[in-house]
Amino acid sequence: MRVAIFSDVHGNAVGLDASWLTKHTGRRDGSLMPVRLVVLDLDLTLWDHRNVTGLVRPFRRVDDETIEDQGEVRVTLFPGVRALLEGLRERGLIIACASWNDPQAVEEIFDLLELGHYFDHRKVEPHPHKQLTISALFAELAEGGISLAPDQVLYVDDRTLHLDAVRAAVGPIRFLQYGVDIRSLDEILRYLDRAEASPALPAGTERST
Repeated sequence: MRVAIFSDVHGNAVGLDASWLTKHTGRRDGSLMPVRLVVLDLDLTLWDHRNVTGLVRPFRRVDDETIEDQGEVRVTLFPGVRALLEGLRERGLIIACASWNDPQAVEEIFDLLELGHYFDHRKVEPHPHKQLTISALFAELAEGGISLAPDQVLYVDDRTLHLDAVRAAVGPIRFLQYGVDIRSLDEILRYLDRAEASPALPAGTERST
């Protein structure tokens, strides 16, 4: 079996088999182009509620990180959300969200917590078919003159539910599962920095076992 020698988001050298590489990069050999677009899920990825569509609007702002609905149910950003978005912006990356939600609920949260200005593209639609949402994002970018290879895209979600369908629609985009592959949002920036420093496996970094 061939095992690639790679580093995880913490910089630790690890031996990665083809199944690991396929999940995280969509490729079996680990060869990648630099990331230009980061697509973020919202529910249970940027904030701690699993379905903000089910909340009772209008919302009210509690503090810089929290909103509350009419039933006093609170939604709080996970630690590091603003630092992540600022970091992505500083790196010159395109930032998008892709979420199965009522667009009005998300827009209200974005307005109250002043998050909207970070996102270049917002793809929030009331259906679970993220392959359609992300395909529409690719088309929108292409119409604006931005053509991306799939491996120039990093998709972050708390679930792998839609991943196969998304890759079938747009190709082998990169993927990190929040809560599994990464435990905090700052790890996304570390992953990107390491990927930028070494976008492809150097020659001689594979060995047979």
